[in-house]
Amino acid sequence: MQKLLSGYIRGTMIAAAVMLIAGMTACRKEVPPYMKYDADTAGQSFGGAKLKKRKVLLIGIDGAPGKLVESFHPTAMTGLLPQSVYTFDGLADTVSTVAAGWTSVVTGFGYPTHQIGDSTLIPKSVEGSHADIKYYNSFIHYLKEDDINTKVTAITPWEDLGNFIFNTADKVIETKRSDGDKAVADAAINELTNLDPDVVLANFIQPAVVGLQSGFNDNPAYHQTITDIDGYIGKMLDALKARKQAGNEDWLVIIQSTSGGDNKKMGGKTFEQRNTFTIFYSPLITPAKVTAPAMLNNAVRFHGGASNFVRAVNNDGGLYNVGNGSMTIEAKVKFNLGVNNDYTMYYPPFLTKCISRGDNTNLAGWSLVRNGEKILFYLADGNQRVEVSAATAILDGTFHTVTATAAYNNDPVKGNTYTIGVYVDGAGKSTATMENALAKIESASPLVMGYNPDIQYDELDMYMADVHIWNTVLTDDIIKKDAGIAGVAADHPNYKNLIGYWSCQETGSSRFKDMSPSKQDFLLEGSYSWDFLGIPLYAGDPAITINDVTPSILNWIGITLQGENKPAGKNWLQVIGVK
Repeated sequence: MQKLLSGYIRGTMIAAAVMLIAGMTACRKEVPPYMKYDADTAGQSFGGAKLKKRKVLLIGIDGAPGKLVESFHPTAMTGLLPQSVYTFDGLADTVSTVAAGWTSVVTGFGYPTHQIGDSTLIPKSVEGSHADIKYYNSFIHYLKEDDINTKVTAITPWEDLGNFIFNTADKVIETKRSDGDKAVADAAINELTNLDPDVVLANFIQPAVVGLQSGFNDNPAYHQTITDIDGYIGKMLDALKARKQAGNEDWLVIIQSTSGGDNKKMGGKTFEQRNTFTIFYSPLITPAKVTAPAMLNNAVRFHGGASNFVRAVNNDGGLYNVGNGSMTIEAKVKFNLGVNNDYTMYYPPFLTKCISRGDNTNLAGWSLVRNGEKILFYLADGNQRVEVSAATAILDGTFHTVTATAAYNNDPVKGNTYTIGVYVDGAGKSTATMENALAKIESASPLVMGYNPDIQYDELDMYMADVHIWNTVLTDDIIKKDAGIAGVAADHPNYKNLIGYWSCQETGSSRFKDMSPSKQDFLLEGSYSWDFLGIPLYAGDPAITINDVTPSILNWIGITLQGENKPAGKNWLQVIGVK
């Protein structure tokens, strides 16, 4: 079992580390680095921006979930945001320990690549073996290869971090843990005030320590710890601005949490344990807030047929009948690989308000059906039916938003008409119309997620979450917006029309709670289980990650790496006026 943050709980392992280093040459082969640099970073031009000496202050905070820190509105950090590229939606790898986080921060490679996940700071895949090791150089290494005179100071109370991860720094200051994060801040302020560093790294650990003891939530002890660190950051920024050389320097300030936390746990797969935040601050860069899709930690897998189904049933008493009104249904869906090892499924319904879609029976009600590669929406009044298939296929095994609409109109010539529509991710609307329908469309069937009797050739296999039902047809613009968010806010323009909202995220429960005013819950049936997913709930670009710190620093300094040494992360910095 991986040791999570044992460096905070037990003593350090320097003696063992020294023995390990001594034996490295006999046990494994180091991969020599290959670098390519711009010819002269000091002379590079950055558009119209006045070139000064570029420097970096990197503040790493262990155990600071991004969304939780954002909710505290810390004064100093919040004050930086108008001139920052930032996110509170960052997501670390599924091994989200501080050791993995710091390694990713300084190398630009994620845990699946560097394989450093516990306090030994040794790649997991080769512990105890004689196999060749691929260690990834830190950005410090590349800065000093580019200019040997670059002065780097690293400050941390974690001795092993200084010896293994910051080992190429000119100076590593190990503070006493008993002195807390204030000692780290004081050392950084001294460096910025009295010396002339080019890069300063400061490692605050108290949020991890306090969170493991009192919980990663808005409790007094944890909140105070974040408030204290925010105060230290404010003083460090004051020291930076007061430097005698300030007029000749351009500092990039990076504040990066290396891990999140959940309850009293760290290092795991939940969103809260993986959630990080990043702030890149400089008056020279184009500011931006970067958001990411909401994550789904756990979900119920809907699968099976008549004898082995897993489904959820809502005895709604007719609430979700179309009647002689209008309706919008929204759901986030993810289809799994089927028996043919593809995503194609023929005609299993997955969200239904009718006894059966049947074969030429036209049973009253509505149903969303998997139609091969696409989605089909069915509406029938008991005498006739209308069906429409989505224009867009869903074949990638990720979540997508499916939306269906039914709009009623009493036409003097065509009688009772229902125009239905279906969208995928808020786009590609397809429509069809049923004319001269009965006065009302009603079914005695419950509302069902998952298996429902039907003429189907394949069994269903999928996940579903974030389901909404409205007693009106939403506009195309609102449908598009809803496809890119999760949940329903109280200020939604159609909130008064919301008659059903199920997040389907009550992990371990036997029901999906209705969070709309209707309070109409689903009950799970069959041999259901809650599966861990840890994936985005809808399509969208990822936010800044801890892997993006190194490439952004290298870009800031003016270093370009090629080949296998090029970090996997992304540079987020765009100097104002430079395209």
